[in-house]
Amino acid sequence: MPAERGRRLLFAGWALFAGCGQLLLLVEPALETLVFHLVWISMSIVYGLQNWSPRRTAAVLAAVTLVTGAALGRFVAQGHAEWDELAEVPLMALVFLSMVWHVRRRAAALAQTQDLVERERRAQEVKELFVRNCSHEMRTPITVARCYAELVRGELATPESRDDLDVVVDELDKLAGLAGRLLVLADAYEPATFDRAPVDLGALLRRTAQRWRPASDRDWLLDAPSVPVHGDESRLEAALDALVENALKFTTDGDTIALRCRATRDGAVLEVEDGGIGFARSRADDGSGHPRASGRPGTGLGLAIARAVAEGHGGGLSVVSEPPSGSLLRMTLPPHPPQGP
Repeated sequence: MPAERGRRLLFAGWALFAGCGQLLLLVEPALETLVFHLVWISMSIVYGLQNWSPRRTAAVLAAVTLVTGAALGRFVAQGHAEWDELAEVPLMALVFLSMVWHVRRRAAALAQTQDLVERERRAQEVKELFVRNCSHEMRTPITVARCYAELVRGELATPESRDDLDVVVDELDKLAGLAGRLLVLADAYEPATFDRAPVDLGALLRRTAQRWRPASDRDWLLDAPSVPVHGDESRLEAALDALVENALKFTTDGDTIALRCRATRDGAVLEVEDGGIGFARSRADDGSGHPRASGRPGTGLGLAIARAVAEGHGGGLSVVSEPPSGSLLRMTLPPHPPQGP
């Protein structure tokens, strides 16, 4: 194994260096102070790089203490220094031991952090797998139930009964839409699968407004210059649809929805602003126990999808401001995709 071989070569090189230093003292005793400290410093550096086992640490520390202590004792016996100089040996040993304690404590903390990260990653994978499987499993029974409901509705004699079946079909359509959005959310958390290519945010905004405008009686404002980014166009379109749908949910006929994009020094910004009841009020109880202010509570998946797509591109999603009426949601995107997994 190359890594293990490199560790052995490093340790052997250090041992050779320390041995040569001690031999050098036999020729030039005046270098004792320099060689003494270089041996201890180099030992600390090698330990920091290799993080020896407790047995090897004890053996190396004992050997260096004895060898440098003997060399320093001989240096003192020859009259080159006072006997109190020998105190440097246990002091250097204590300094080394304190360094060992800190290194091992840091390694233990790092291992604990890595364990927590790994457990969080596994929990996220299990969650995404559950969402994906649940969405797939929901689609078939929902489709079958809807087909039977349509079949039964066609055979009912009274309009009241058909109206009741219309409610069933409508609720099944909502479940089918929820299953589809869960799949989109699961895919959004896998940036490694993004099909990245140059994307013009201005063109994306114009297409989105063209698709949504006929389906809603809103006052649409569009500020869509050409803003190039590098990303997954289909997922960006899904995120933009989620933001527009959120704006439609909390506005009524005649309210304003503005779609904007612009280039910035750090990439690009995409904004969806509406003149409805406001982001905070739409999620707040009116204090009387009645439904929330919007009267149309959602699943919250839309903003989760938009945030996951933005973060998958290396950007983010935020509520920039809360005007007296309306909300402003801002998606930031870098000019280039993030590096690494």
